[in-house]
Amino acid sequence: MKNDIEMDVNKILTEINSCIDCKDCMEVCDTYKVTLDELKSPNGRLKIAEKVFSNNPITEEERKGLYTCTLCGLCDLTCQQEIQISEIIHSSKVKLVDENKAPLEIHNKIIRGIIEKDNSVGGNPEDRLNWLPESYKAKELFEKKDSDTLLFFGCMSSFRVTESALAPYKILKLAGYDFKILEEEPCCGEYVYSAGNLNLAKKMFQENIELFKKIGIKNLIVTCGGCLYAFDNVYRKYFKDFNIKVRHIIDVIYELEKNNKITLNPLNKIITYHDACRVGRKNKSSPLYSEPRQLLKKCGLEIKELSENPEECPCCGAGSGIRGVDSSICIKIGKELFNNIESKEIVTSCPLCVFNFRYVNFKNQMDKESKYITDYILESLRK
Repeated sequence: MKNDIEMDVNKILTEINSCIDCKDCMEVCDTYKVTLDELKSPNGRLKIAEKVFSNNPITEEERKGLYTCTLCGLCDLTCQQEIQISEIIHSSKVKLVDENKAPLEIHNKIIRGIIEKDNSVGGNPEDRLNWLPESYKAKELFEKKDSDTLLFFGCMSSFRVTESALAPYKILKLAGYDFKILEEEPCCGEYVYSAGNLNLAKKMFQENIELFKKIGIKNLIVTCGGCLYAFDNVYRKYFKDFNIKVRHIIDVIYELEKNNKITLNPLNKIITYHDACRVGRKNKSSPLYSEPRQLLKKCGLEIKELSENPEECPCCGAGSGIRGVDSSICIKIGKELFNNIESKEIVTSCPLCVFNFRYVNFKNQMDKESKYITDYILESLRK
């Protein structure tokens, strides 16, 4: 095909046909485990993808099957044939969008909101910095500041889990770290990309890259797993000259603590740590597993795990826009995860995970608290 499909069509069909139907992927798939619907399993989605790339029609339920995948990547780890299942699922979306057969209306609605308001959560652009206290705002120079490092918050941190914007901002200020923020921050484009609208996503990527160049950015610090995945993986895939160094806030704070720029004090609590997909296994270039755990231990926290291997940590249930497609699946996945944790508090390094965990807790009336990791780091610093 002439348009940008994630992989060559012949290669995709070869990979799909290499599937031996062992069904191992179904054992780890969160969406299949809570629905028992084969169309919502990796194996089922591969069969749908085969139809898509063979130019055969698919049903509405099959189309929805593709769009209820969180793209968490657990199936990729499990596949005996090393099929990149999540990549093929995403490529199927790209092809369907290219043929005007996707995405779903909910995606189109959110994408229209992104174009209109520069965020994926319907937030009023004028409220983007409401989390920033006036005492800080009055001193802010924003993009006019002479710094080549940008602290980028993203939609979820700016509007929905605002403590994941405020705490990183305060921690870097306390450490004397040189950075600047944008007064009018754009969306990273990850939602548009995940929905399969590759051409629009690439246009957004290009505009953001031009903005970063205009204001002299060489280093990018992000608070959101989706933003990290987009900037550090997807942007580089399509723009080979994108040479900005991208880091998650935890990586920066880890370095600050290691170099004695900040001192952490014991909080003496028990928490469960959750590895967000796009901070861990989906972030191919620099997954963060040991750094958040070491920081939490320095804060005097006893850490409970969700899996023996952090790379196999279950998804929160909200990835790739699934909440808008079928929120009941998110709720069921989150509830299953909550049923497997011993502590009252669950901590993660992605604001979308925090947001979904709180939604799950509310819907199921459970007694769990969800926090973004820098909440504890800031509390430890103050103590």
